[in-house]
Amino acid sequence: MREPNTVSPSEVRQRIEYALPGAEVKVETFRGDDHFQAEVRAEQFRGKSLVQQHRLVYEALDGLLGDAMHALALKTKIKE
Repeated sequence: MREPNTVSPSEVRQRIEYALPGAEVKVETFRGDDHFQAEVRAEQFRGKSLVQQHRLVYEALDGLLGDAMHALALKTKIKE
């Protein structure tokens, strides 16, 4: 059983995949259980700036950042 206010990499991946159907998502922890790095490839990023791409991912993680997630290193790419 996990502690309150924690999240697993698979939970983070599932949230992103739900928000961006068809996306390829890789999520790992680093520097402890509350620092994450994610790489997201999604067709939904096409025509959007990097800031807009990141915003789509952050919206999927609403409520986690600053609570269960202390930090997120994020790379986004357009899915080809």
